[in-house]
Amino acid sequence: VALGHVGGLLIPDRWTEAVGVTEHMYHVVAVVLGTIAGFCTLAGIAILIYRRRTVGPVFAATTRNDKLMYAVLALTILLGLAATVAANIVGGGYNYRETVSPWFRSIFYLRPDPDLMTGVPVLFQLHALSALLLFCIWPFTRLVHMLTAPVGYLTRPYIVYRSRDEQLGMHPPRRGWERVP
Repeated sequence: VALGHVGGLLIPDRWTEAVGVTEHMYHVVAVVLGTIAGFCTLAGIAILIYRRRTVGPVFAATTRNDKLMYAVLALTILLGLAATVAANIVGGGYNYRETVSPWFRSIFYLRPDPDLMTGVPVLFQLHALSALLLFCIWPFTRLVHMLTAPVGYLTRPYIVYRSRDEQLGMHPPRRGWERVP
């Protein structure tokens, strides 16, 4: 999904045409792969929410921010799927690369052009708004962990697990507050 958004929003259509990808080819591939990826992402978030609700320690560690993040993330995914299906599969098609993509890039150029979004279908506008809300709450949720790479795991020492079973160790386990001989 992320790669599809990078390709569709950040890469101008003239660049893909320059390498021989026609608008029709791009559109068919984007709709088919985007719909498949969207449904896979929807299934993935459903699994994550199910785990968070049914596994005791995970549920106990759930914060209000987590709940808000899951709601906004699910809403963003659903709106993106709805926009894709409504405009491109059920409807006659919509070329977001002429409106939404330049608008999105204009934000990065620090010269937002809201006029580009005036004729955009409502589902695309709602998807963009929910995505912006998600970006706003991102640093305050567990989503921030996706920006970290567990490189330290490659070089960290092994974790040694020791049993507290008296029969397995040489010394009986001590209680926390007893004097040490």
